[in-house]
Amino acid sequence: MKVRTGIWAALTAVAAVAALYVPYANGEATSRPSHIVLTPIGDPAVSAAVTWRGTAAASSASAQIAPASPGPDIEKNATTVSASSRALTVGETTYRHYRVTFANLRPDTLYAYRVANGTSWSEWFQFRTAAREPKPYRFIYLGDEQTDIRGRCARVVRQALQDCPDARLILHGGDLTNTASSDQEWAEWFDMLGSASASILNVPAIGNHQYERISPTSEQRRLTPHWNAIFELPHNGVRELEGSSYTFDYQGVRFVVLNTMEKIVEQAAWLDTLLTGNPCRWTVVMFHHPIYSGAKNRDNAEIRAALKPILDRHRVDLVLTGHDHVYGRSNPSSGPAKGHTVYVTSVTGAKQYDAGNRDWAARFGQDLQLYQIIAVNGSLLTFQARTADGRLYDAFELRKRGSRTTFLDRSGSLGPERLRGGVKPATP
Repeated sequence: MKVRTGIWAALTAVAAVAALYVPYANGEATSRPSHIVLTPIGDPAVSAAVTWRGTAAASSASAQIAPASPGPDIEKNATTVSASSRALTVGETTYRHYRVTFANLRPDTLYAYRVANGTSWSEWFQFRTAAREPKPYRFIYLGDEQTDIRGRCARVVRQALQDCPDARLILHGGDLTNTASSDQEWAEWFDMLGSASASILNVPAIGNHQYERISPTSEQRRLTPHWNAIFELPHNGVRELEGSSYTFDYQGVRFVVLNTMEKIVEQAAWLDTLLTGNPCRWTVVMFHHPIYSGAKNRDNAEIRAALKPILDRHRVDLVLTGHDHVYGRSNPSSGPAKGHTVYVTSVTGAKQYDAGNRDWAARFGQDLQLYQIIAVNGSLLTFQARTADGRLYDAFELRKRGSRTTFLDRSGSLGPERLRGGVKPATP
């Protein structure tokens, strides 16, 4: 009996300690840092930002960072950085969201960091800074996560991370949650990502579900306060859209993120200026509402009229969008979307829509949860869209020689398209 009692006591003690390490439950903060997310800020070769949540009772917050070492004494060479904060009130509870910018880092270097609410530290995380020069790497693109985030979306993201464990970026195409200021849904979003939120640069775009009514009786909408509390993002885009229109370069790719909920004309002018004299070989633009819609009764004519001429003028390589809850990918060599740019619309979450006009799409799909793995290696960009169970659903390549880009469709051998109510044979 004494042995059993001793074992029970030990297990109880372990459970008590483990409980302290649950970062959040039902959106509630604990004394330990939670909602930790790593984002680009400035030049990702020499800087990165991290934000996290604490209780309003925390008197201070800080972070430590050091070059990753092979042993456990990481803090021996760590630099401590004080955090700034902002308050976020959810119902009757006020939280503090803390943020630091790690600056003056060494390019292409593995770093370890941790964050603290007072003296309550997180675990150590690791991330690698970008190289100064173009180098091969891979990144993940996720369409709307939005609904049943923990229950049905998490498995897709975890499959993506299993298939692409060396991902340097995770791009999110908007509608990260369904209800703009639902603390529970944001907690699910962090659960879905697990440690990847803190160890891979996350690059989010605004979706319409990140906007909410100013009051129950008003038609006027605003960006949820959760957005700028959770994410520290570059403030180098259009004025008054700081943190939702932004750009950064990463190892030979210029990434541009737009907010298609506001100021489309102003963002179009900014995009035109930004891409004039672009020094990067590749350009990837991400925003929520697609240029070419694949869902029933949808057409973003205003956005297409404002942005497509600029995308064409600057020969943007890849445009990543969401919103329509179907899969669609154009062929720049033929069809209504003929030109230079490949347009991709995708969905990661459980919500699925009826098909609309899909004449523009060389590859289409419905009732699919997908993730995309994109690899850049010098003059070659490869794209794969995979389903929740890891199956390859779509693939293409872009090859550059001087100013000329060649598109190679690799979907011909991948079987029929998945459509609601039946399948369509693959295009030869």
